[in-house]
Amino acid sequence: MSRNPLQPGEIGKIRTVQIRPGLWRADASYCDRSGTKGRCRKTGRTETASRRALADELKERIEFENLNSLVTTASLVNEAVDIYLMNRMDDARNGIGRANPRSVKIYRSVAENWIKPILGELQVRQLTPGRLDTYFRNDVPPTRYADVRKILHAFIKWLVVQGALRRDPVTNLQSYQRKNIQKRSKDREFTIEDLKTVLAAIEGWMTRKRPGPRPSTNYRDLVLLIAGTACRPGEALALRRCDIDLNCTVAPGTTKPVAHITGTVVYDAELGGLLRQPHTKGHGAGDRTVILPTFVAAMLRERMMAAAPNENDAIFATRTGNWLSLNNINTRLRDSILKDTDVGAWFELRLLRSATGTVVANEFGAEAAAAQMGNTREIAESHYIHKSRLAPDRAAQIQDAWGTAFGS
Repeated sequence: MSRNPLQPGEIGKIRTVQIRPGLWRADASYCDRSGTKGRCRKTGRTETASRRALADELKERIEFENLNSLVTTASLVNEAVDIYLMNRMDDARNGIGRANPRSVKIYRSVAENWIKPILGELQVRQLTPGRLDTYFRNDVPPTRYADVRKILHAFIKWLVVQGALRRDPVTNLQSYQRKNIQKRSKDREFTIEDLKTVLAAIEGWMTRKRPGPRPSTNYRDLVLLIAGTACRPGEALALRRCDIDLNCTVAPGTTKPVAHITGTVVYDAELGGLLRQPHTKGHGAGDRTVILPTFVAAMLRERMMAAAPNENDAIFATRTGNWLSLNNINTRLRDSILKDTDVGAWFELRLLRSATGTVVANEFGAEAAAAQMGNTREIAESHYIHKSRLAPDRAAQIQDAWGTAFGS
C-alpha cells in the first residue's frame, strides 16, 4: 500500500542513526507551505540533540513563514531580488523611505553585477552566515565591498520582514573592508589657475565668430553659480526664479541676495525624461538658503532680466523651456569648449563644489563648509574638503624654545 504524499506544512517520519561515538544524525522529509518538498538533516552529540536540531531547522523552514509574503524560504535569490527592487522602486516613486528612483537604479546595477550572478541560483534559506562569509571573502572585490554589503544587507532585512528568513545572517559577520582600500577618493583639487583657464576658454568659445544663433551663456553662468555657492550641479540646474531673492532679510535691518536651494534635476525615463525633484539629496536633508557673492547675484539678475520666463520657471533652460541635461553640459565642456586646454581632459562642474567647500573650510572650519554644501561635517571632510599638507608656521616658537641648546 503506497504512502500518502506529504501535504504543505507536513513532516515525514524522523529517522536517527549513530554515525560514530558522540555523533548522531537525524533526518526527515518535509513539504513547506508553498508545496516544495525537500529533505533536512542535522547532527548532534546525542540522539536527542540531533532531533532537537532537526526540529529547530524544520520550524524555520516550515512554521516560520508569512503566508501573505511575496517570497518564501524556497524562492530563488534571483527572483527575490527582483521582487525586492520592484518594491523599492514603487516606494521611491511614492516618497516612502530614503531612497529615490536614481538610487534604486544603482541598487539594481550592483545586484545584477555582484549578487545575482553568484548567489542567484541559491534558495533564500541557503543564505547562511557561512555561505555569505565565503561570498564576501572570495567573490566580492575590495573596491565593491561597501556597496555590495549595504545593498545585500538591506535585501536580507527585507527577507526577514517577509518571513522568508528567521534571522539576519549578515549581522554577525565581520567587516571585510580592506585597510588599504580608500572608500571614496576626493575630487581632484581645483585651483584658482584652473578656474581662470576654464573661464577664459568659455569666453573664447562665446566670442568666436560662427553662423547661427548667439552662443549660450549657460556654461559661464553655471561655473560662476557653482563656484559662488558650492551647490551640486543638479541643484544649480533646478533653480527657479522663485528661488532667488535679491533682497532677503537675513538679520534685522540687513538684506542680502540669497538662493533657496530646494530641488535638483534628475532623469527618469518612465516619468518623461528630465524633471525637477522637489527636494535635494537625502529627501531634503540638504535643503538650504545660501547668501550669494556679488558676482553671482549680478549674473542672476542679468539672466532674469534678459531671458523670457518659461513654463518651468527655470533659471537655466533650453530654448524650448525644458530643463538642461547635466550630462550634455559636461560633454560639451569636455569635448568642445575645453578640448584644447590643460583642464579639458578632467574638468567637470562638480569639481567647483569641492573647491569652494575647501575655501570655506580653510577660513571658517569644516562645520561651516558642510552647512554651505548641504552635507554633514563627516561627509564634507571625507569627500570634498582638501586639507592642506603644509603645517602651520611655528618655526619661530620652536627656535625660541630649543635654539639655545644648539648655540644659535
